[in-house]
Amino acid sequence: MDELEEPPGGDGGRPLNPDAQWRLDYRRSQRQRRLAGVQRDMFGAPEVEHFHRNPRPPSSEEWPLDYEVTRFQDLSMEEQVRLLAEDPHTPWARSTRKRLTADEKAALIASAANWLRLGQRVRITSTSPSIDGSKERQVGRVGTVWRTCRPPFDDYVHINLDLVGQERTEKVVFVELRDVEPIED
Repeated sequence: MDELEEPPGGDGGRPLNPDAQWRLDYRRSQRQRRLAGVQRDMFGAPEVEHFHRNPRPPSSEEWPLDYEVTRFQDLSMEEQVRLLAEDPHTPWARSTRKRLTADEKAALIASAANWLRLGQRVRITSTSPSIDGSKERQVGRVGTVWRTCRPPFDDYVHINLDLVGQERTEKVVFVELRDVEPIED
């Protein structure tokens, strides 16, 4: 990870802003926490880094969806026309969960102001369905608030997920704020 070895500051030696400095320090601390040791070679070959094993990913059955997925192929033509008239943005002929109204969105953002901050540990508790209507594999994952968003995406947040299973690279996902709950680690 050469980008972590470089001194802080961008082009021309400018100092990083506090949020970027926090993200750089967090990446370094996570890598240091996972690193079990370095095996040096006596004959000049590159060093081999050994890492601690990651925990298992959460089971998706433990996290039921908070809405119903209706598949169009199971509906009659009249029901399909009615559903498309109600929600013209229904992608790939299936229904999604309802969008938040402006008042619901404002209430959600106001309630999240009590805990939403950079570095807050969170758990993803729900998700919108994927293209095929199945649950995403992110549900139940734990991570850290990586970046908050501004309008028009102020009801979304970037989450840096903890590594699970055989993952070796960090995953930063863009998640709706209503799908996230704060946790204490």
